Amino acid sequence: MAMYNFNISSFADAERLYNNTKPIRGSKIVPLGDRRRKWERIVKVSPKCYVLLNDMHEEKYSSYNWYKTEEEQIEEAAVTWTLTDNNNSVVEFRNGDGDYCHNSRYSFLHRCMPSGMIFVVDSGKQYVNHRGDRHYLPKDKDKTVVFKDAHTPQCAWRLTSKPHPKPVMRTRILKEEKAPFKDDISDFLHWAWDMTPILDSGRVYDWMENHKVRQKVSAYTGNSRDCMVNFRQAISNSEHEDRVDLLVHFLIGYQGKVRERKWDHRLGCMTGTGEESLTADTKKFRAAFNTWINDLAGFTEKFQEYKD
Repeated sequence: MAMYNFNISSFADAERLYNNTKPIRGSKIVPLGDRRRKWERIVKVSPKCYVLLNDMHEEKYSSYNWYKTEEEQIEEAAVTWTLTDNNNSVVEFRNGDGDYCHNSRYSFLHRCMPSGMIFVVDSGKQYVNHRGDRHYLPKDKDKTVVFKDAHTPQCAWRLTSKPHPKPVMRTRILKEEKAPFKDDISDFLHWAWDMTPILDSGRVYDWMENHKVRQKVSAYTGNSRDCMVNFRQAISNSEHEDRVDLLVHFLIGYQGKVRERKWDHRLGCMTGTGEESLTADTKKFRAAFNTWINDLAGFTEKFQEYKD
């Protein structure tokens, strides 16, 4: 089944496509493109309103919790074209509802974009791009992005909806939960500082040795609650049997940042050496070690905040 852009860039285009497309035999369904993709269709709501839909629920599924009537589907339409009393085209875009992927809606919106607009998916977020400006489109049926034709050669469209704040994932330290381990973490850090030059004798470079260490400490480095508890016990016990392997696990990741090797296109070779001391930069070592502790001990939590 073919998928291609629908080339609807105005209310007049939507009206023309509806009037010039023969409904599927035995129904009132007016397809937008490939007639085999009959769920991608255009519906005339009124002489001044057309909606573009990318789903269709048959009556036989009415007992299912995901079933939506035709009226409900129209209310949640991916694209709505309306004509104002001044004969201005207005286009409204709507994302899928719910904080998960809506790949069929993304594909549909991409093919519904008017001339001069692009639908963008970036880092799990969706945008309508117009003249280089991205307008965030939330996964919320009640939060839409709306444009009105500007009737100017310089700019065909003007944003009329309020910009939606964009969610950003942040990390906060659980200070109260971390406080009882403050002295243990400090002792562990000082011990790690003294041990690093001893361990840094090639062990953190050997691939097979690294693989063995990662397997051995997997009971501390997973995402489960048990792994977090095991790790907290390890950092609290200066005589713990896996303490050295845990430090090597940290150094494996840390040395890649300190001794990062990159390809220099100008020189045509790898640059950087493996001779930098891992303890040369006290602040960098302490910061990386503290981050590693926070992650594995579960002293952090993720939360969303919104920014314009």
